[in-house]
Amino acid sequence: MLGITSSIQNKVRYGYYICLLLIIVVSLLNYMNLRNIRKKIDFSIIISQFFDASLEMRRFEKNFIIYRERNEYLENVRYTELAEGILRNNKSEIAKLSPGTDISALEKTIQQYRSLMSEYYSISIGHEQSRGRVMILEGQVRELGKKLINATEEISKAERAYIQSLIFSSKRFLLASIVFLVIIGSLLGRYMSRMVVRPLKEVEENMQKIIDGNFDRLSIESPDSEIQSLSNAYSRMLKELELRQVRVILQSEKLACLGTMISGVAHQLNNPLSNISSSCQILQEEIEEADLTYKKELLQQVENEVFRAKTMVHSLLEFSRKKEFKSKPIMLTDLVRDTIMLIQGDIPTRVTLRLDIPEHCWIVADKQRLEQAFLNIIKNSIDAIPDEGEISISAGELGDLNQVEIRICDTGLGIEPDVVKNIFEPFFTTKDESRGSGLGLFVAREIVEEHEGSIKVESVPGTGTTFIINLPVKEGVCE
Repeated sequence: MLGITSSIQNKVRYGYYICLLLIIVVSLLNYMNLRNIRKKIDFSIIISQFFDASLEMRRFEKNFIIYRERNEYLENVRYTELAEGILRNNKSEIAKLSPGTDISALEKTIQQYRSLMSEYYSISIGHEQSRGRVMILEGQVRELGKKLINATEEISKAERAYIQSLIFSSKRFLLASIVFLVIIGSLLGRYMSRMVVRPLKEVEENMQKIIDGNFDRLSIESPDSEIQSLSNAYSRMLKELELRQVRVILQSEKLACLGTMISGVAHQLNNPLSNISSSCQILQEEIEEADLTYKKELLQQVENEVFRAKTMVHSLLEFSRKKEFKSKPIMLTDLVRDTIMLIQGDIPTRVTLRLDIPEHCWIVADKQRLEQAFLNIIKNSIDAIPDEGEISISAGELGDLNQVEIRICDTGLGIEPDVVKNIFEPFFTTKDESRGSGLGLFVAREIVEEHEGSIKVESVPGTGTTFIINLPVKEGVCE
């Protein structure tokens, strides 16, 4: 059975449906209660009519006793029949309303009253010789009438008490409904706060971390699809920001290297330019006396020095040009020699550079980026040698791993064990602020990993440091 996808939208929808259902249920219950009250009020009108009919019956009874007029008697009979009819048609309701009233006895009392009243009317009109009987009947009629009024008063009181209790219970039911809705609303609000607002609050807190500069991946524990989608989107954004930040760092470090290399290349260009100048001066002085072979030798020297200078400038331009990452097969020896040419002017005379790289070792790499990585490591090695020392660069194939291992070793001061673990962290440096930004080795590691390679360092304080770089080789060729 497929489960329902958890989402804020579904929770809000279900919360709305629950609230709507509760409102409908409470409204229906209150409507039924009001309908019941209306029925009871309608019945109370009947009770009032019964009570009023009883009072009118007694009033016309008294009028007849006083005035002995036929109309008074007829009105008494009419109201007696009305009260009897109301009682007969509502016996069960009246019995429920006033359980202490004997409805059957009351009905018999009304019938007996009507019978006595009829006899009293018959005797009292034109029968003077029955005066004693009239007085007896009059007393009996009065007694039964009083008994009827007392019974109807009890029913009327019971009806009023019932209406009051019904109104009171309606108030309590309405108050209970309000309290129920408030409690359910509070519980639903807490649920919505816990299930909806809390994940949004976590998103806000994670956004604040980003504002504060913490670009860690968002970690929001929520089953809601919207929150998961938002978390994934922000994670992708952070990853893209991190990649762009790395590109900016690479470019800034590259510009720093470029500035250093420009001064070195400018210094190196002095040599070919001086040689060109010397050859030209000799050629000008001896252009008429020297033989043709010597002139060709001088011109060949000029051409060689121009080519040498052109190569330096071309390497510098290649390094400085901004290009997208593009790996292709290159010879490792050419890569290392071009790198050394770029930094030749920065290598002190006290530092000896040795190469031990197979001539036909091909790797798959982006030449410009890998040059920058080697430059950063070699510069770090140069800075680690305070006096005379040596930097050796060697390479060799790693058996069946289809990789080449490149070792850059120096005989410098070495690195303390507690520092080694941090040297590839961004902005970490043990140098003076004027000599380093702490990005060189971080950039080197990023470039190596970009080439699907690895880099590690081995160092012995006071003896030297070795950077070990493993890179893929082309088709396992490294001779």
